[in-house]
Amino acid sequence: MAPLTPIQVSQYAANSYLLVSGLIPEEVAERAESALWQLLQARPDDRATWPQKTAHQAYDSPELLECYTEGMLGAAAQLAGEPLESVGAPNRAYAINVFPTPGEWKWPHPHIDHAIKEHGHKTFPRAFRIAAMTFLSDVPPHGGGTVVWPESHALLEKLALSDPSRFESMWALNQELSQVALGDPIETTLRRGDVLFYSYLCAHAGSQNVSDHPRLALNAKW
Repeated sequence: MAPLTPIQVSQYAANSYLLVSGLIPEEVAERAESALWQLLQARPDDRATWPQKTAHQAYDSPELLECYTEGMLGAAAQLAGEPLESVGAPNRAYAINVFPTPGEWKWPHPHIDHAIKEHGHKTFPRAFRIAAMTFLSDVPPHGGGTVVWPESHALLEKLALSDPSRFESMWALNQELSQVALGDPIETTLRRGDVLFYSYLCAHAGSQNVSDHPRLALNAKW
């Protein structure tokens, strides 16, 4: 049975992202959060032990990899329009953790993934099928949640098709984001265990965490 409803699939197709709860059991998310704190050699109740900046790190932890449940992978395959067997669990869990910093929260600038010039990713065929952020902590407003630009994939696809030679690479397309009227962004707020799926042409951004608790998350692409 498909984990997502036709309405959810339609929302993803229209907006280029979808926030889903219930794909990861609470006890699995709780174990993963505890394991990540241990891997960080930090304690959630002792701010002095927290890293001072955003931390990117891949781990082999089975507790983190357990988050890639059958339901989560099934949802990714369903949204990507791929057979389930083509969306497997990753071999390593890639964590992107955003720790609190002082200052005033501001809207971030958008980007698309796989847009590093040296990596040479092409716009067509798609650079990847789908991406997912799995959150291992609650994320309040201005707490480091992912910011998304609804319907941005349609605008960027239209731009890329308008001049396929110019926008052959994801890097070139990403350079033009500031010239595209993307509309109003949305700051996501999340609960531990939520998964944010987004398409390869979804304009999005990480955001500053001015809350009193770190934002813990895993990122995966297929």
